[in-house]
Amino acid sequence: MPRIIQTRGINSVIDAGASAAFIASFRMYEQNDLFAEIGTIERTQKGEARIPFLWYPPRMREWVGERFIGSLDGGMHIIPTRTYEATVAVPRTAVEDDQYGAIERAARGLASEFFRFVHQSYIDILANGATLNTFDGQPLLTNNPATRGANNVNLVSQPLSIENLSAGVQAMGLYTEPDGRPLGMRPTHLLVGPANEFRAKNLVQSQQLIMSGSTDRVQGDANPWAGSMTVLVSSYITDGDWYLIAAGANEYRPAIMVERTDVPVEFVAHTSNDHEGVFRRDSYEYGTRARVGFGAGAWYAVYASQV
Repeated sequence: MPRIIQTRGINSVIDAGASAAFIASFRMYEQNDLFAEIGTIERTQKGEARIPFLWYPPRMREWVGERFIGSLDGGMHIIPTRTYEATVAVPRTAVEDDQYGAIERAARGLASEFFRFVHQSYIDILANGATLNTFDGQPLLTNNPATRGANNVNLVSQPLSIENLSAGVQAMGLYTEPDGRPLGMRPTHLLVGPANEFRAKNLVQSQQLIMSGSTDRVQGDANPWAGSMTVLVSSYITDGDWYLIAAGANEYRPAIMVERTDVPVEFVAHTSNDHEGVFRRDSYEYGTRARVGFGAGAWYAVYASQV
């Protein structure tokens, strides 16, 4: 569902051009939104999202007597929304000198910044997953078998390799519900930083593994993981950390973004001659505003290696 954009303070053709540039750039970046691909987006019209749901689906059973009803009262995950903004000032002389391109570039930069912020917020949740609690009151990421059980350890500290990737896929396949029933999770994405991009693509995209060499490369055996996952590269992962993400049929993913459906993303132009910024600083101001929230999601949709 595309985000709705509201514009305010459009006083001239120049402002209309800036607004159009913002919207066009926003729609372009929206197509590659990290949350849309591997996150969960919750929508609300309140100051916080109160999410009562069955994180573990009710089990099918033979109908004997009355139905056994799974209740939504089992847990409540609360994620508040907060207000965020980005503002840029453009010298009034830029308009007087017909430098309209500078204004449109500034507007496009505001759209870019919104999605950079969203992207970074996703990575921050994963990076801090060992200290962020999720729906069951436990950390999103844990290396302690006592937290959810021996099969549900989803945090290790191992470099990315064919052996460690295979161990991660196996571990996700063995995740269980509290009663021991397998969850049957399969990773759909391998999320890495630039330092691991070549290795990640070698591990899940190459038909044959590249065992060594940068120019005269030595080919290894056929790659069992070829085509099994999509590689995503985030510049906000600045070290060797890597994550397996399950973003398939499961409804909930490792990170949640909350959007206010009644508060659109806003593009504002302050260019009237009597505006304080124009009067005091001889500059036009353009800005964006959004009310969103972020929180930890489903622990069972991620396997993390933080090295």
